[in-house]
Amino acid sequence: MKKKKSILLWGALAACAGGVLCFRRSIRMPLKEYTRYALLMAVLDDEICRNELQGRRFGGNTVLFPPKSESLQYRYHLFLQMNRKKSRARLQMEADQLQQRLEESRICAAEDSEILSNE
Repeated sequence: MKKKKSILLWGALAACAGGVLCFRRSIRMPLKEYTRYALLMAVLDDEICRNELQGRRFGGNTVLFPPKSESLQYRYHLFLQMNRKKSRARLQMEADQLQQRLEESRICAAEDSEILSNE
């Protein structure tokens, strides 16, 4: 009888430990915060691409983007999928990098427009 109780106790402890590990690995942050990061990164990425590539010519073809609503929806779902296993700190770092890149792309876009207007 005592042996059965100890086996049940160890089994319950193992199940609790497994549940805690599974919870810690799968849930990195609240869902609202996770989706907010995905939306922020989608908006930043879309604007960066539009600043750097809109109207450029590659191989005789001009780069055109779909309407912003379609583009953002695609990018949002893409970032939701890509960032599934990332921690809060990692997502914050990547969002900060995208914000810095956006500033750089705005400066480059302004310089390109000045060059084109001077010609």
